[in-house]
Amino acid sequence: MAGLVYVGFIKKTHGFKGVVKIHIENSKITLNQKEPLMLEINKKPVPFFIEQISKTDTEWQVKFEDIRTLEEAEEIVGLSVFIESDENSEQEVWSNDMEGFKIIDNQLGPIGEVVEHIHKPGQDMLEVLFNNKTFYIPFVEEMIIDFDNEKEIIYTDLPEGLIDIND
Repeated sequence: MAGLVYVGFIKKTHGFKGVVKIHIENSKITLNQKEPLMLEINKKPVPFFIEQISKTDTEWQVKFEDIRTLEEAEEIVGLSVFIESDENSEQEVWSNDMEGFKIIDNQLGPIGEVVEHIHKPGQDMLEVLFNNKTFYIPFVEEMIIDFDNEKEIIYTDLPEGLIDIND
């Protein structure tokens, strides 16, 4: 998704009128509220125009123009959010292709490599390969602590037993 800057992901719904909360993972971005946010659907950017927004450093509460109900909002929870990049800015461009990123856990240390970033309507998952064994990490802020895009490392804090869940 060239030309886009990663913002974060839609964390959950808020209320009953289609408002969503977006977890912000890139605090360096500048938002022009007249420009759409791009949601990644089936690995393609889809524009969603902002009707109303309130922001903090780590979270945005957004009402999109075409999302009117709680049910419609629930369908976009878990999607990655981008904005179009401004070539003149110094914004960090996020490559949403995490395949090959190393996973380092707080307790366990190095635990594998991302094979695929799986996009699900309710929640994204990272498919991880370690010692010829595959396991899945929910792509949620409680487990994904930090990213180092230059070194291609994802830092996690996984609950005990998650990597052995399929044994």
